[in-house]
Amino acid sequence: MIYKRNCLGLFAVLLSAFLGASCSDEYEAGQNGFEAPAVVQASVSAFQVDGRVSSLEGENEIENMQACLFENGLMTEVYTNLSNSSDSYSLKLKSMSGTLYMLANAADIIDLQQMKEKGTTEQDWLNTTVKAEGGNAPRFFTGMIDLKEQQGQTVLPVTLKHGTARFDLLLRAGGVISVKSLTLKNVMQASYLIPRDEVASPEGAAVQDMQVDFPEPLTQDLSGVAYVCEQANPQLKVAVTMEMGGKTYVKEADLPAVVKRNAVYTLTVRKDALSTDIQLEVAAWEDGGDVALRPDLDGSITVDKSASVLPEGITVSESGKVVSLPSKAMDFTLAFDCDDELEFVSSQSSDITVEPAPAEGTGERQNRFVFHKTLLPPGYPQESVKVYFHRKGLNESYEEDCVTLVLEANPIQLEGLVFDRQSYTCDFGRYVDNEMGRFTMPEGMELVAEFDNEDPWVKVEKTDDDTNTYRVVGGWKPNDPKADGRRQAARLVVRRIADKQATEVYTVARRNYGLPVTYLNGTWWCRYNAIGNSRNFDDQILSSDDPARLAGQTVQEYLKTCSSDEYVRLWNAAYEGNDGIALQAVYRDDKVTLDGWRSSEANHINKESATSLSPDGYEMPTLNDYNNILARFTIPTSWGGFYPLNYADSRQYRSEIILEKRSGVQLDGHDLGELWSFSVRSVAGHGDEPLTFYGVGCQWSNAGINNNWIFMACCNPNITGWLVRGGNASLEHNGAGANNTRNVRFIKSAVEYIYQ
Repeated sequence: MIYKRNCLGLFAVLLSAFLGASCSDEYEAGQNGFEAPAVVQASVSAFQVDGRVSSLEGENEIENMQACLFENGLMTEVYTNLSNSSDSYSLKLKSMSGTLYMLANAADIIDLQQMKEKGTTEQDWLNTTVKAEGGNAPRFFTGMIDLKEQQGQTVLPVTLKHGTARFDLLLRAGGVISVKSLTLKNVMQASYLIPRDEVASPEGAAVQDMQVDFPEPLTQDLSGVAYVCEQANPQLKVAVTMEMGGKTYVKEADLPAVVKRNAVYTLTVRKDALSTDIQLEVAAWEDGGDVALRPDLDGSITVDKSASVLPEGITVSESGKVVSLPSKAMDFTLAFDCDDELEFVSSQSSDITVEPAPAEGTGERQNRFVFHKTLLPPGYPQESVKVYFHRKGLNESYEEDCVTLVLEANPIQLEGLVFDRQSYTCDFGRYVDNEMGRFTMPEGMELVAEFDNEDPWVKVEKTDDDTNTYRVVGGWKPNDPKADGRRQAARLVVRRIADKQATEVYTVARRNYGLPVTYLNGTWWCRYNAIGNSRNFDDQILSSDDPARLAGQTVQEYLKTCSSDEYVRLWNAAYEGNDGIALQAVYRDDKVTLDGWRSSEANHINKESATSLSPDGYEMPTLNDYNNILARFTIPTSWGGFYPLNYADSRQYRSEIILEKRSGVQLDGHDLGELWSFSVRSVAGHGDEPLTFYGVGCQWSNAGINNNWIFMACCNPNITGWLVRGGNASLEHNGAGANNTRNVRFIKSAVEYIYQ
């Protein structure tokens, strides 16, 4: 059901029927004893709550009007073309006998002319039913008048009542509860068109649940949340799904066994301010209901400024009903002018808590309360919240008994970061670096970063302009032995420049992950191939657990000496397509093949974006990144020597390539034969240690892997990448097809701030 919010209002419809003036239509009044025209005057009986009209916008609007007359138990006249002017309808009567029934907005559900032609009796008419469509009860009005009983009257009143019952939802929980949906259970989907003396439901009427979902969780009252057929139904229930404090609650309650047309039923979600108990209450208002005891609105509560304790920055409106509060945390005391003793009920915001102020005199009624307001962090708009009170001695609490607090926005302008309103923390929950956000500070304020037993992973620096703006930059530490995924936090302290006094403190946090890297020719290269889920740090070799560094070796040295199982752990991962999930080699059908290899793969790894397969902060190398360490200008056809050639303009890229071979590695109990690895070392001093390449040989058919054909993925829309051709140990550019598997090696994405 789509929910539409309505505004309250009353739209009354007056229907007047006048006798015609022409000779042919002259009213035959001799036998009835009067000659003056009689007027049928109809009015809508609006929905009422608590003794007051509670109509919603458009709820009483009349779209069409029909009438029918029964004489001696038979339908004799049908009136469908009533002439109308403005809000009145005219109907000419032939006699003052029989029963006249009037229907509004029922033209689509009742065909009166057809019923007349069928010879419908009044008993058949009273047994006529209407059905809900798609769970929605039809919205119509009915009224009737016995003309014989109106003999001698010139004004004939007719009351048109709503043919359905309305449900309203009221929230009395101080703003801490939001309603996600409600379900009316076991709702009958049919009712009688004309009301009976006692409410009854048509025999065999269908029953179904009626669910109302709100596009956004509801935090305030909503009238007209549902309309249902009149029914006698002891199985009726209501269930409300709501959220409080991040948890979901479902409350269920019985509905009245008799639901009457033209009546309003209120579903009230109530929470006591001092407990977590949630109540769901149901109340019925029939034809206006009883007038409940209510406070005198002329005596509504207002703030007594002279008796209140108001710190600097707080202002009270002239009416005494609105208090404006600056964004900072503060405690203050409000005293209220009220003829009754007040008790605190609830606050719409968890940022505001209230407790009675200590009494200043024995037995004296104080109506003074201490308010505690928390800091409103930057980035949140100004908002208004209500704090509700209860008049001691009354059974009910009323909407009018409240004070409105305006929580002014924080003057700090914030970009990029969002701080939680309870913990004042922005926790990314993942690895991030580079600029994370900006603070634009009020005049006289500054921002600094502080750490508790933590590396200085955040840098705060002022921009060069005159806006008093501070950049918050996340850094990276190469080969950080503590980058194991732990939470890494820093305090961002807002303080006065004049005395360095802190006024606000916020926390920014991330997960500190890092991959082992080697610096070579201007790029930080990852030391190991991606394994498992290439996007997931937890599947990778982390810098906190780099096996080669822990052994005091280069990766190539480690591969020569590690166990067979360890070699397979690092070696056994190849990628195909764009899912980022490694294929692993298995021994099957007398060959080594990649489990799950797809001959039909159409997504080419090299066409993916640089960061599509990588964890946060890393990316796929480009073809030029590989060219910078292998051969920028020439493609060697055999191993040995320096690459590229010793040209003056390429001297910085000169590299030495070292090939190593290992045998005896076992996979599933079968020898993998001779396995290659090759290291690239900068000859021109643009790197601290060699960068080692290794991995599962490329597979491009069902024949299995091709040992030592090391195919390296790269980001290149033109597909071309680097291939080590097994057998003759040559390097070449090669694009190959999407179903050719590749080893994935990442580089560190550009980072602005490197910390030690």
